[in-house]
Amino acid sequence: MSPKPKLTEIDIVRAIAIFAVLLIHSTSGATQLPIGTASQTLFFILNKASLFTVPLFIWISGLVLFYSYYDRWEPGMTYVFWMKRLQKILIPYMLWSIFYYMYNQIMFHGTVHIDMFYLLKLLLSGNASYHLYYIVIIVQFYVLFPFIMTAVKRYSWLRQGLIPLGIGIQAAIYTCHHWIHPLPEYASLFVSYTATFCFGAFAGIYYPTLITWALRYKKWIGSMALLAGGAFVGMLLLQQSALADIENTWFELALLIYCLSVPLVFVPWARKLEATGSRFGAILSALGTASFGIYLVHPAILTLWDRMDVEPASGRLWLYDLHTLAALFIGLLGSWLLARGYASLMKKGSAR
Repeated sequence: MSPKPKLTEIDIVRAIAIFAVLLIHSTSGATQLPIGTASQTLFFILNKASLFTVPLFIWISGLVLFYSYYDRWEPGMTYVFWMKRLQKILIPYMLWSIFYYMYNQIMFHGTVHIDMFYLLKLLLSGNASYHLYYIVIIVQFYVLFPFIMTAVKRYSWLRQGLIPLGIGIQAAIYTCHHWIHPLPEYASLFVSYTATFCFGAFAGIYYPTLITWALRYKKWIGSMALLAGGAFVGMLLLQQSALADIENTWFELALLIYCLSVPLVFVPWARKLEATGSRFGAILSALGTASFGIYLVHPAILTLWDRMDVEPASGRLWLYDLHTLAALFIGLLGSWLLARGYASLMKKGSAR
């Protein structure tokens, strides 16, 4: 059976997600400005409102995997799938982990000390840099994917119940972690993201039907995303200002609803934008295509930019604001150019 046509609109959604990643990382320092200042409030809202990005990338992974493999999957494909996926992501992960292990030492300490045991620990946990935990999560889903796919193809009740099953597993693990006993490396465990992955898997199996449904109820879905996202950020603002003491589960619930709604807002919008054939849509599509490279390299650029020591002095917050905005665009454009340059070199090398 020939592969299905590529869902080209997903590249636009990836562009939104990678922009949100850069927004989070470039504004993280500005969220520590004095509480109550306009700058801190604005950057705090932008930073926290962008927290949909990792769940969105995981949703995309579930979507693409199940869309691509569902109709042609056989259990005998497991080994080939693992080798193809794990080699494609594990080799860059290991190389970039080693790079950041040494790079961050140079940037922050001016020297490099190699501790192989500590480096191995960083590789296993995804903590060689603040962004690499995402790959650890994705690798776990890649390992589990053949088993999930085989079960989903065999049992229709499981296929149709993917969304409540994913939510139920995530809720159960959160309950254990929050109320019973904290789980080590909780943020890097796949069970922290089963709701969005299973939703993505469901979307991959029933893509045309789901998109038709999302278009029919787009106003309700958009309102839900705005309300949930607004409630999440609003509660965080109240908490940081000591105006309310809110139990963590309310944050988790609002964020979950927000993250489950966001794909159904962005995908129909991306399809509509792509259909117009606009220049803006083409730029976003190219940005999304390069998103993995941007993801890997952007922390190095942001760290280098932050070496320009701009202090948020009283009365001159505007200068720090400009520094923060510049970090966003320099990090995005710089890493995009590097990613495109690397892709071009690889293309030329393979053509020889």
